[in-house]
This record gives sequence, structure tokens and C-alpha cells, in this order.
Amino acid sequence: MGRQQLLAGSVVLLVAAAAAAALLTRAGGHGASRAPTLSAGLFTTSYEPGWSLTSEAGLRGSHRYQLSSTGAAVDRLGIPATGAVGITIDESAPSILASARLPSAASGGAPSLSALELLPIVVGVPRGAVGVKRTGAPRSITLDGAEAGEESYAYTYRGRANVQADVLAQREGRIVLVELDAEPTLARRSQAGLEAVTLGWRWR
Repeated sequence: MGRQQLLAGSVVLLVAAAAAAALLTRAGGHGASRAPTLSAGLFTTSYEPGWSLTSEAGLRGSHRYQLSSTGAAVDRLGIPATGAVGITIDESAPSILASARLPSAASGGAPSLSALELLPIVVGVPRGAVGVKRTGAPRSITLDGAEAGEESYAYTYRGRANVQADVLAQREGRIVLVELDAEPTLARRSQAGLEAVTLGWRWR
């Protein structure tokens, strides 16, 4: 599978890159053995050298991990500082991520919703975002062999253009959401960052 080329400002191809990365195996290449590692309770993954990592524990065993390409802070919405690429990974129980919006079937008992069905329920753009365009409709992919869903958006938030790509998967009754946020002009670095995470992803 060839790696897709991204042109600055071509937001649609960010999701194509994420899908390709998620479907590939980690056989050789990419310098995976030299990349720093994020080790969580449910998964491990690698990320680009030089990126910073912060982590935070939340309610009922939820965890948030945030990667920044420059070391600058990534805010609570996942949006990084100007000139940086941010990747936020949330691991939570379904009831925490989507609260009352989730049908009871996804919160316990009864068959749960698929990752693709959960995606539009869990994922959204910041309140106050303008010019919102869905640049990648929800679609099924895999993340280390597990069924997952992805979609992407482009919008302007607080005067800055932003590309948002989301990948959602379920494991052992938990939801894991990987979200990339960056300015469109940082498409190449965004691709590299997201590929490092999805190629390096391993469920425990």
C-alpha cells in the first residue's frame, strides 16, 4: 500500500492517511524501534521523536494522553498552540465520553453499538466553530486488527483554521478515541504524527 501524499491545506487526505496507517502492519521500516513509546493500560503505541507527551487520569478510570509536535500545550478540546500538531488519545467508559447522549445499549447490558455507530455520537467539533465541513464521512477501518471508525472535519475556531481527524475503537468495554488537530498548512507533519501512532498501535 503506497503512502498517500498530502498537499498543504488538503484536509480530505488526512483521513485517508490515517486509514492507510491503521490498516498497515508494523513490519520493519518507520524506525519503530527507536520511537518513544506510550504505554497505557489498554494499549501501547509509539509516537514521533521530539514530540512531548502528557497524561492525565480522570473519573472512573478514564485516561487522557496528549502529544504535541512542539511541546506547546494542547488544550482541553484537543487543539494545539499555533504552529503545533496535537494528538489527543482518550480512553474511557462509554458513559463518560458520551454521557446522556449514548443509548442505553452502549452503556451496558444489551449488544453494544459498533465503533462506526458510536463515532457520530461521541465525536464533535468545538462549540463556536464556524465554516464546519465534514471532509471525511464516517467509515470503517481497523486499528491493530480491531474494528474502528474514522471521520474528519475542517473548520475555523477562534480565528484559526483547523483540521480534525478522529479514529474511534472499542476494547474490553472501553472506548478509545484518537483525535488529530492541526492547521491545514501542517498537513505533512500531521500525517507523520498520526501514522506513527496508528502504525505503532498494539492492544494489550
